[in-house]
Amino acid sequence: MSEPTPRRTQAERRAATRARVVEAAFACLLEGGYAATTVGAVQQRAGVARGTLLHHFPTRAELLAAVVDEVAARRLQVLADPAAPEPGQEWDAVVDLVWRDLQDPAFLAALELWVAARTDPALRAALAPVQARLFSAVHRAVAGVVGDHPRGATLAQFTIDLLTGTAMAGLLSEPGSPGDHAEVVRARWKESLRVLAGVSAEA
Repeated sequence: MSEPTPRRTQAERRAATRARVVEAAFACLLEGGYAATTVGAVQQRAGVARGTLLHHFPTRAELLAAVVDEVAARRLQVLADPAAPEPGQEWDAVVDLVWRDLQDPAFLAALELWVAARTDPALRAALAPVQARLFSAVHRAVAGVVGDHPRGATLAQFTIDLLTGTAMAGLLSEPGSPGDHAEVVRARWKESLRVLAGVSAEA
Protein backbone atom coordinates (compact mmCIF):
# COMPACT_ATOMS: atom_id res chain seq x y z
CA MET A 1 0.00 0.00 0.00
CA SER A 2 1.44 3.32 -1.07
CA GLU A 3 2.09 5.94 1.55
CA PRO A 4 -0.23 8.96 1.50
CA THR A 5 1.17 12.10 -0.09
CA PRO A 6 2.17 14.46 2.71
CA ARG A 7 0.08 17.59 2.91
CA ARG A 8 1.80 20.79 1.93
CA THR A 9 2.52 23.31 4.64
CA GLN A 10 0.84 26.69 4.66
CA ALA A 11 4.12 28.28 3.55
CA GLU A 12 4.37 25.86 0.61
CA ARG A 13 0.79 26.57 -0.43
CA ARG A 14 1.40 30.28 -0.18
CA ALA A 15 4.56 30.03 -2.29
CA ALA A 16 2.75 27.93 -4.91
CA THR A 17 -0.09 30.45 -5.16
CA ARG A 18 2.35 33.33 -5.48
CA ALA A 19 4.25 31.50 -8.21
CA ARG A 20 1.00 30.80 -10.09
CA VAL A 21 0.05 34.47 -9.98
CA VAL A 22 3.49 35.59 -11.19
CA GLU A 23 3.39 33.02 -14.00
CA ALA A 24 -0.05 34.30 -15.03
CA ALA A 25 1.21 37.88 -15.01
CA PHE A 26 4.21 36.90 -17.15
CA ALA A 27 1.88 35.20 -19.65
CA CYS A 28 -0.42 38.24 -19.76
CA LEU A 29 2.55 40.53 -20.35
CA LEU A 30 3.91 38.33 -23.12
CA GLU A 31 0.60 37.82 -24.93
CA GLY A 32 -1.22 41.09 -24.38
CA GLY A 33 1.45 43.61 -23.49
CA TYR A 34 1.91 45.91 -20.53
CA ALA A 35 -1.44 47.72 -20.77
CA ALA A 36 -3.35 44.42 -20.82
CA THR A 37 -1.57 43.09 -17.74
CA THR A 38 -4.15 44.31 -15.28
CA VAL A 39 -4.87 42.87 -11.85
CA GLY A 40 -8.20 41.56 -13.15
CA ALA A 41 -6.64 39.85 -16.17
CA VAL A 42 -3.96 38.22 -14.04
CA GLN A 43 -6.52 37.12 -11.46
CA GLN A 44 -8.64 35.45 -14.13
CA ARG A 45 -5.69 33.73 -15.77
CA ALA A 46 -4.28 32.50 -12.47
CA GLY A 47 -7.67 31.19 -11.37
CA VAL A 48 -7.52 32.72 -7.91
CA ALA A 49 -9.88 34.92 -5.93
CA ARG A 50 -9.24 38.64 -6.09
CA GLY A 51 -8.68 38.72 -2.35
CA THR A 52 -6.05 36.00 -2.68
CA LEU A 53 -4.19 37.92 -5.37
CA LEU A 54 -4.34 41.15 -3.40
CA HIS A 55 -3.06 39.35 -0.32
CA HIS A 56 0.14 38.52 -2.20
CA PHE A 57 0.31 41.68 -4.31
CA PRO A 58 -1.70 44.59 -2.85
CA THR A 59 -0.95 46.82 -5.85
CA ARG A 60 -0.31 46.38 -9.56
CA ALA A 61 3.11 47.94 -9.03
CA GLU A 62 4.08 45.18 -6.58
CA LEU A 63 2.79 42.54 -8.97
CA LEU A 64 4.84 43.94 -11.84
CA ALA A 65 7.92 44.19 -9.64
CA ALA A 66 7.60 40.44 -9.07
CA VAL A 67 7.30 39.95 -12.84
CA VAL A 68 10.50 41.95 -13.30
CA ASP A 69 12.28 39.46 -11.05
CA GLU A 70 10.72 36.53 -12.96
CA VAL A 71 11.89 37.96 -16.30
CA ALA A 72 15.39 38.39 -14.91
CA ALA A 73 15.46 34.83 -13.55
CA ARG A 74 14.42 33.40 -16.91
CA ARG A 75 17.02 35.40 -18.83
CA LEU A 76 19.75 34.55 -16.34
CA GLN A 77 18.94 30.88 -16.77
CA VAL A 78 19.50 31.20 -20.54
CA LEU A 79 22.88 32.82 -19.89
CA ALA A 80 24.04 30.34 -17.26
CA ASP A 81 26.80 27.84 -18.02
CA PRO A 82 27.35 28.44 -21.75
CA ALA A 83 28.65 25.43 -23.64
CA ALA A 84 32.36 25.37 -24.37
CA PRO A 85 32.94 26.39 -28.02
CA GLU A 86 35.20 24.71 -30.53
CA PRO A 87 38.75 26.15 -30.56
CA GLY A 88 38.82 29.30 -32.67
CA GLN A 89 35.04 29.71 -32.49
CA GLU A 90 34.90 31.58 -29.18
CA TRP A 91 33.65 34.89 -30.55
CA ASP A 92 31.09 33.17 -32.75
CA ALA A 93 29.85 31.49 -29.56
CA VAL A 94 29.52 34.90 -27.88
CA VAL A 95 27.22 36.10 -30.67
CA ASP A 96 25.18 32.90 -30.46
CA LEU A 97 24.89 33.19 -26.68
CA VAL A 98 23.61 36.76 -26.72
CA TRP A 99 21.26 36.02 -29.61
CA ARG A 100 19.84 33.00 -27.79
CA ASP A 101 18.92 35.23 -24.86
CA LEU A 102 17.24 37.72 -27.20
CA GLN A 103 15.15 34.97 -28.80
CA ASP A 104 13.80 33.76 -25.48
CA PRO A 105 10.22 34.87 -24.66
CA ALA A 106 11.57 36.56 -21.53
CA PHE A 107 13.24 39.18 -23.74
CA LEU A 108 9.89 40.14 -25.27
CA ALA A 109 8.43 40.49 -21.79
CA ALA A 110 11.40 42.62 -20.80
CA LEU A 111 10.85 44.79 -23.85
CA GLU A 112 7.28 45.49 -22.77
CA LEU A 113 8.57 46.55 -19.37
CA TRP A 114 11.32 48.76 -20.83
CA VAL A 115 8.87 50.73 -22.94
CA ALA A 116 6.46 51.17 -20.03
CA ALA A 117 9.31 52.23 -17.73
CA ARG A 118 10.00 55.28 -19.89
CA THR A 119 6.99 57.03 -18.35
CA ASP A 120 6.70 55.04 -15.11
CA PRO A 121 9.37 56.09 -12.56
CA ALA A 122 8.50 53.29 -10.12
CA LEU A 123 8.84 50.62 -12.80
CA ARG A 124 12.06 52.20 -14.04
CA ALA A 125 13.47 52.09 -10.50
CA ALA A 126 12.59 48.39 -10.28
CA LEU A 127 14.10 47.61 -13.68
CA ALA A 128 17.41 49.48 -13.34
CA PRO A 129 19.14 47.12 -10.87
CA VAL A 130 17.76 44.08 -12.71
CA GLN A 131 19.17 45.35 -15.99
CA ALA A 132 22.53 45.89 -14.31
CA ARG A 133 22.47 42.27 -13.07
CA LEU A 134 21.68 41.02 -16.56
CA PHE A 135 24.51 42.98 -18.15
CA SER A 136 26.87 41.61 -15.49
CA ALA A 137 25.66 38.09 -16.24
CA VAL A 138 26.29 38.54 -19.97
CA HIS A 139 29.77 39.87 -19.30
CA ARG A 140 30.54 36.94 -16.99
CA ALA A 141 29.25 34.50 -19.60
CA VAL A 142 31.39 36.12 -22.29
CA ALA A 143 34.45 35.97 -20.04
CA GLY A 144 33.71 32.29 -19.49
CA VAL A 145 33.80 31.75 -23.26
CA VAL A 146 36.71 33.96 -24.38
CA GLY A 147 38.72 34.15 -21.16
CA ASP A 148 40.40 37.28 -19.85
CA HIS A 149 40.50 39.17 -23.14
CA PRO A 150 41.65 42.82 -22.87
CA ARG A 151 38.74 43.99 -25.04
CA GLY A 152 36.26 41.45 -23.75
CA ALA A 153 34.01 43.83 -21.79
CA THR A 154 33.82 46.36 -24.62
CA LEU A 155 33.16 43.78 -27.31
CA ALA A 156 30.55 42.09 -25.14
CA GLN A 157 28.70 45.39 -24.72
CA PHE A 158 28.94 46.11 -28.45
CA THR A 159 27.43 42.67 -29.09
CA ILE A 160 24.59 43.24 -26.63
CA ASP A 161 23.73 46.63 -28.09
CA LEU A 162 23.98 45.60 -31.74
CA LEU A 163 21.99 42.40 -31.39
CA THR A 164 19.36 43.98 -29.14
CA GLY A 165 18.72 46.55 -31.84
CA THR A 166 18.64 43.83 -34.47
CA ALA A 167 16.14 41.80 -32.46
CA MET A 168 13.89 44.83 -31.97
CA ALA A 169 14.03 45.75 -35.66
CA GLY A 170 13.10 42.18 -36.55
CA LEU A 171 9.89 42.29 -34.53
CA LEU A 172 8.12 43.88 -37.50
CA SER A 173 9.48 41.42 -40.07
CA GLU A 174 8.51 37.85 -40.78
CA PRO A 175 11.42 35.40 -40.43
CA GLY A 176 13.00 34.88 -43.83
CA SER A 177 11.29 37.91 -45.38
CA PRO A 178 13.25 40.60 -47.27
CA GLY A 179 13.01 42.81 -44.18
CA ASP A 180 14.57 40.17 -41.94
CA HIS A 181 18.29 40.95 -41.87
CA ALA A 182 19.07 39.27 -38.53
CA GLU A 183 20.97 36.32 -39.98
CA VAL A 184 23.10 38.58 -42.18
CA VAL A 185 23.82 40.94 -39.30
CA ARG A 186 24.87 38.09 -37.03
CA ALA A 187 27.17 36.59 -39.67
CA ARG A 188 28.82 39.92 -40.41
CA TRP A 189 29.19 40.76 -36.74
CA LYS A 190 30.92 37.43 -36.14
CA GLU A 191 33.44 38.37 -38.83
CA SER A 192 33.84 41.85 -37.37
CA LEU A 193 34.32 40.53 -33.84
CA ARG A 194 37.17 38.32 -34.96
CA VAL A 195 38.92 41.36 -36.40
CA LEU A 196 38.23 43.54 -33.36
CA ALA A 197 39.39 40.79 -31.03
CA GLY A 198 42.57 40.27 -33.05
CA VAL A 199 41.75 36.71 -34.02
CA SER A 200 43.40 35.53 -37.22
CA ALA A 201 41.21 34.13 -39.99
CA GLU A 202 43.06 30.81 -39.67
CA ALA A 203 42.32 30.46 -35.93
